[in-house]
Amino acid sequence: LRQSQVEINRLTWEQKLERSRESVTWLKVRNDELPLHKICSDTNTVLDQLRSFIDNNINHDLQQTDELDMTALHVLCLNPNATPEMLKLLANACPQAATIQ
Repeated sequence: LRQSQVEINRLTWEQKLERSRESVTWLKVRNDELPLHKICSDTNTVLDQLRSFIDNNINHDLQQTDELDMTALHVLCLNPNATPEMLKLLANACPQAATIQ
């Protein structure tokens, strides 16, 4: 086993639960400083919201990445409620984002 796995195995149930809570909290707030990422991760976002943000924030860096090196397009691809139209809109607004790994 890898060192990190051994460390996790030694944790009590309560410690594992606390780490899990911390991870969930971090996932929820990690995009607070990245408005487009936040929009793209919100499962309630609709096409008009995304279009409005892109249209009204012309100087926004659409290739900006988060702490996980994900662009807003990456985040949108993970959103289970993203529509093909939303993906096409964002990909057309920043074609380079599709090639960032």
